[in-house]
Amino acid sequence: MPLAALLSRPGHRARRLTAAVAAAAACFGLLAGTAEASGTAERPTAPTPSTPTTTTPATTPAYTSRLDVPYASAPGQVLDLYVPEGARKKLPLVIYVHGGGWFAGDKTELQRIPAWESLLGEGVAVASVNYTLAPGALFPQQIHEVKAAIRYLRANAAAYGLNGKVGLWGGSAGGQIAALVGTSCRVPALEGSIGTTGPSSCVDAVVDLSGPNDLASLTGHPGLDPAASTYLGCPAGLASCSPEVLAQANPITHLQASTRRPPAFLLGHGDADPLVPLGQSRLLYSALKASCGTAALYTLKGADHFFPFSGALSAPHPEQTVETTRGCRPTRTATSPALSFPTVGAFFRAHLR
Repeated sequence: MPLAALLSRPGHRARRLTAAVAAAAACFGLLAGTAEASGTAERPTAPTPSTPTTTTPATTPAYTSRLDVPYASAPGQVLDLYVPEGARKKLPLVIYVHGGGWFAGDKTELQRIPAWESLLGEGVAVASVNYTLAPGALFPQQIHEVKAAIRYLRANAAAYGLNGKVGLWGGSAGGQIAALVGTSCRVPALEGSIGTTGPSSCVDAVVDLSGPNDLASLTGHPGLDPAASTYLGCPAGLASCSPEVLAQANPITHLQASTRRPPAFLLGHGDADPLVPLGQSRLLYSALKASCGTAALYTLKGADHFFPFSGALSAPHPEQTVETTRGCRPTRTATSPALSFPTVGAFFRAHLR
């Protein structure tokens, strides 16, 4: 049963949230077991030299995996790191932020995206980060934790073969977190003091797939209001959240308030998404355009909320349109290139120089 239908059933709020967790877990494959990374797994407690490994897919380079690397002191504040072997220079890093309605999922979600390892052949290293789930932690702790992971990886970039350039990639709730981290560079209330301090947590590029970004506009939405209001700590739904909290959780707020150039954004959304309206990505795209930013919006025809998990990032691709803008120029619309791992890799390479 779809997550939205479960959340819309009458009954006690706690029962609805429990049902939603189970549904989200099923949708993301959490109940079907965890796929193993094809690189060799290591569990260091501090940066250590890599051991070369080999992988099965011919299109994927050999890479080193480090699993459950602590980026801060709490038990769940860990990440997985995947670094291609044989690079001639230090690599930029893409950090994946998992979805799950802010209350389900974990960093192993990355491994359930078909062919995700091909991104390692696009000239980037990849990390996948855990953050504390709601209601165990409330906004903005999740933002503080992802920023702490960025600072940790920047501080230890040399030990991991990284060049200190960082981009973010998130889907669904992870897209909201990635977008908010991306637009809130140097915003004190969203920075936090978890883990390593000192290095910057600002990023230069963000991929946001199907993210619910303007939570205030989702008040009353049967599938999103219960999860989003739990994440924000509003006991009686989004309508009970203060305007200040709703504004702080909206990436667009920080775009409008900032005098800095926003990071480049690549947005992807299915036009048949039954959970997060396509309009959420359109709102963010319009705000990026108004901020004279660099942005692309891919609209995938017939694709639902979970299109990355159904292989839509690999050929054959669904029919799609891409709208692009740069520096307040008019939007240009085309039907190619398709949203794919090479497209995502080229986007990150272009903006993480």
